[in-house]
Amino acid sequence: LYNLACAYALNGDTDEALTALEKSVDVGFTDAGHIEKDPDLKSLHGEDRFQQLLRKLKNSSDNR
Repeated sequence: LYNLACAYALNGDTDEALTALEKSVDVGFTDAGHIEKDPDLKSLHGEDRFQQLLRKLKNSSDNR
């Protein structure tokens, strides 16, 4: 799912990329740093959903 999100993002399909990225997090992908630094996802950085997802991941990792 994470790689699918990257492919959608590279193809300019923001909504599908964010949906796949959210699903990848739902099933266990938790590396916020990787998501934040991955150049394949750069096109998503300005999206509210992307920023919300990063905050959610960072907050959940702070609570472990």
